[in-house]
Amino acid sequence: MAVARWRVVTASTAGIFVESLDWTMYGLLAPYFAGQVFAGKDAVTQVLSAYLVFAVGFVARPVGSFVMGRITDARGRRAGLLASVSLIAVGSAVIALAPTSAVAGAWAGVVVVAARLLQGIAMGGEVATAATYVVEVAPADRRHRYGAFAYSGDALGTLAGTIVLAVLLATLGADGVRDGGWRIAFAVAAACGLLAVWIRRGVPESEVFEKAKAAGAEPVGPLLRSHAPRMALAFMLTIGSTMGVYFGSVYLPQFAAHTGRYTEEAATSLHTAALVTLLVAMIASGFLADRFGPIPVIRAGFTAAAVLVVPLMWGLASGAVPYLVAAPVFTACVGLQLGVTPVAGARLFPVPIRAVGLGVPAGLAIALFGGTFLYVAEWLVSNDALRLVPVYAGLGLAVSAVGSWLVSTRLMYPVDTLVGTRAGEPALAIEEI
Repeated sequence: MAVARWRVVTASTAGIFVESLDWTMYGLLAPYFAGQVFAGKDAVTQVLSAYLVFAVGFVARPVGSFVMGRITDARGRRAGLLASVSLIAVGSAVIALAPTSAVAGAWAGVVVVAARLLQGIAMGGEVATAATYVVEVAPADRRHRYGAFAYSGDALGTLAGTIVLAVLLATLGADGVRDGGWRIAFAVAAACGLLAVWIRRGVPESEVFEKAKAAGAEPVGPLLRSHAPRMALAFMLTIGSTMGVYFGSVYLPQFAAHTGRYTEEAATSLHTAALVTLLVAMIASGFLADRFGPIPVIRAGFTAAAVLVVPLMWGLASGAVPYLVAAPVFTACVGLQLGVTPVAGARLFPVPIRAVGLGVPAGLAIALFGGTFLYVAEWLVSNDALRLVPVYAGLGLAVSAVGSWLVSTRLMYPVDTLVGTRAGEPALAIEEI
């Protein structure tokens, strides 16, 4: 059974890794491929167009959260895991092969938009599906560390994307990456996606889901409506989480470059330490949550990040705080909640609506605040408001910090609760909270 559990962790991690790798790759490479793919009067317009498409991909996430969530809740956790990662891989391959605007004109941008929409649908369900699967198969006393290892794929994917860009810059130079070297990065992402599909094909279905399916379920609509307040909490928790991730993991090197104190290449290289810190913090959070419970860990992470982001980043911009201090401290705070929040969030919902109940509000928050973060940040910089970027991130983190204090242990269902099933009130609720 231990081997099967490690297979589960590997399968969950693989998909989250691919999602993070692809999303990070696009964000990091946007300034390099924008000139080839998007038509525009100047470089700033082209980069903003690339970031706008980055946001467009997130528009599909809420729809994808519902579609993929229903697949996961109706057809099985394994089906959802396979569907999401397959579509992500296809989208990466399409971008790698996309024509340039010199060849196809505006259609080059259309191709990339279509690929991002496809990936947005897939990624809308990835986090909730993986969280649901891990929650239902992990042993109770190790649930959060299993989830933390699985969600470390997010940090690993971001780290891998940063490394790929660093290698491309070192071997091809910035001009070489702009002239087509960026395609290599998306080809790597597509290959990793295919590997994740192969890994996920071998995992077993969740026993909790199979028992729930055998019990039979009532219509989803009334059950979702009765859990609307919990969905609102999931929305609040995701706002700061996604903004913190995209600022700390993706945009921070560019933020540092805009201060004029670091080159983009130097900041990207230094950023590896921040991503390693994020990874360590995520894994550590799982062990802490298993020992002390998830709620205190989540509250500590969000509160610390909300309080520290502005002074750390203003210190970085002024030169008072070096990058190797500001970035790792901030990502440590973000990672402390990131490794635990998805698993805890999944337990806000019973088995029949677990994936869609968590996925829809999380997907909506990611679309509104994560997908637009790079665009908003770059727009602020273009309007000489660099110092407002961390303020904007801090506001989102503050919302999640408030949300974390509204969540309590009594709101978290036992893993196998079948609220709303024909079998009656929690027929399979045998686990102690």
